Amino acid sequence: MHTWGEKILIANFIGALLLAGATFVLLLSSVFESASSHGLHFISFTLASTLLLATLEKWKEFEAFLRNVQNNSAQLKNLLIVLCIVAGALVTFTLSVNFALGPVVAAGLVGVCAAAFFRRHDVPIYCGAFVGMVSENLLPSHWHVLLASSISAAVFLISKSVFNGFGGKLGTIALIGCTAAALLTDRPFIVRSVPGWDAGVYLFLYSVLGVLLTYVLSVRFNHSPVMSSGIVGLAGGLLLPILHPDFGSSLASMVICASFAGMSSKERVPNELYAVLIGLICALVFIYSAPHFGGAGGKLGTIAFGSVMAISALRRVFGFVKEHAR
Repeated sequence: MHTWGEKILIANFIGALLLAGATFVLLLSSVFESASSHGLHFISFTLASTLLLATLEKWKEFEAFLRNVQNNSAQLKNLLIVLCIVAGALVTFTLSVNFALGPVVAAGLVGVCAAAFFRRHDVPIYCGAFVGMVSENLLPSHWHVLLASSISAAVFLISKSVFNGFGGKLGTIALIGCTAAALLTDRPFIVRSVPGWDAGVYLFLYSVLGVLLTYVLSVRFNHSPVMSSGIVGLAGGLLLPILHPDFGSSLASMVICASFAGMSSKERVPNELYAVLIGLICALVFIYSAPHFGGAGGKLGTIAFGSVMAISALRRVFGFVKEHAR
């Protein structure tokens, strides 16, 4: 029989595997999409390198987790966490679909309100908001969203001790919940095409801006990561469809996706230069993962999660080369 502490260790390890697996599948799909569209060239190589670096970083996190994990049986707040995630999902979905605000504005608004009025619980509420960003064409009812958010809450609880400080972790949790709910209810993902390069240039621009603004608000001005991302996402969702009528909704999605990466801690992303690199990778994965997991809430966060992982691993490579070049 396992002790309670051993059960928590096993649960956290399973949670880590789920997060790592979801990111791996999404990044791998973007590699295949790029290779099938253009053959083996610079973009395919960059995406493949992103996948490799993110995988290396996950392995380092697994090693650190297994070295440092401590048994902790304090679970008194788990029920409240579950309720916050479910509430965040249902409110966001209602604002997005029933009030026609769209997923980006709805999630940004929920994030800002959570950080302003429920600061102690803003993280699980914002995680729920990512579930609520799901398209009604994928999960058409509040009952579907309730199922997805309940699964996400379970993943949130079993992965609390892993991958902390990496922006996009909450979105990856949401993607797992939405994907599981879609599979359980036999709902097909939405098929979308890879964006054209007329929008591609703007996607890269706004991705970098989204990461930088969120990172600066969070790290330099000491706002909470949830508030910082919510502000940037809300601004993008309101302004970009007006500034770019042809593809403003895609640009707004890109901005809030990048803002999730900008939620990373300073330990994971030490300065703005790395934030810029993350923004470029986010845009690249955003473009070439478009045909996959269409409509799923949390997909944008998973893009951010994989991108931050990749650049974090690149930092390790730079440090290794610098150390051995002396």
